[in-house]
Amino acid sequence: MPKKGSLNYRKKVAAVVIDGKGNFLIVNLKTYSEKDWNFPGGGIDPGETEEEALLRELTEELGTNQFQIVKKSKQTLKYDFPDFMLARILKDRGETWKGQIIRFFLVMFTGEKDILPNENEIRRIKWVKYRQLKEHFLFPDQWQIAKKTIAEFGL
Repeated sequence: MPKKGSLNYRKKVAAVVIDGKGNFLIVNLKTYSEKDWNFPGGGIDPGETEEEALLRELTEELGTNQFQIVKKSKQTLKYDFPDFMLARILKDRGETWKGQIIRFFLVMFTGEKDILPNENEIRRIKWVKYRQLKEHFLFPDQWQIAKKTIAEFGL
């Protein structure tokens, strides 16, 4: 197993997806436990802009392109994976990242009910109110990061 210091950070984008009714879209990935949720997003491929990667990931994961980017966060978030997760990533996926650098975007869902989650990646999706996010965001510091990001977007 490579040493943590020799690994790189994965560049990622994540979407704070809202609808016209004040709801936030969250996803339960198959790589998570059934109680862990997050905002949708994914890695940036070589040659892609952050915006291109975000729209591609949303389309791949959620089966629709009915999204409009509203705002881009001024900040990025850099963090290391916990050791247990790092071991799983290296073993199961063969990836060589020690953590991620994430840029958040505010995104409006412009469709009706045409979200069809990619069954290979997403166990289920859910629309929730702001006050419900805290009970779904259980990873370390996840709720504090979400709260700060949503405040930056003026929501």
